[in-house]
Amino acid sequence: MICCIRELAAPISFASSISDALELIETHLGNGEKVIVITSGSLGNDLISDIQARNFDIHSYYIFCGQIMNHVEWASEKLADGLDIIMFDFEIDLLLRLSRELSNQLIENGRNLLGTDPHSALKYFECARALAEKAVERDAPKDEKDAHRPSISHRRLLDGDNGLIAQAKRACNNMSNS
Repeated sequence: MICCIRELAAPISFASSISDALELIETHLGNGEKVIVITSGSLGNDLISDIQARNFDIHSYYIFCGQIMNHVEWASEKLADGLDIIMFDFEIDLLLRLSRELSNQLIENGRNLLGTDPHSALKYFECARALAEKAVERDAPKDEKDAHRPSISHRRLLDGDNGLIAQAKRACNNMSNS
């Protein structure tokens, strides 16, 4: 699975083979998009080796595997090569991490547009907030005694009178009044 981050969307593309995945990655990178690769542990080593051979600039790799210990050796080698690899053995953890990473990327994209296109920036910020809030909702402990608390750092950036959403709304209003 290939996840690409581009304006107002983070489309997910699926590939049924390593060659199809490499073709998708090349296309998305050629369009200037950041790419996150999500693969199984069994395909991960071969796919990542082929990506490295082609010098593709991948944002990060998410490896989903039933038995992480079966893949530690090759993953450690890739980490030593400087790659951003995160391994998961529970699909919800992977989805929560991906949601947060995409939310952060949308915030960054919105910041880049805030001064020139506040309407698009606002859409980015609102989408980022919705995505991050879904992750918080899913990650919230069911037991009140559970010490785990989901990350809410996005709220400090996006919410409140000086948050990015309010800034974008003010910029939109200023453009309308000019």
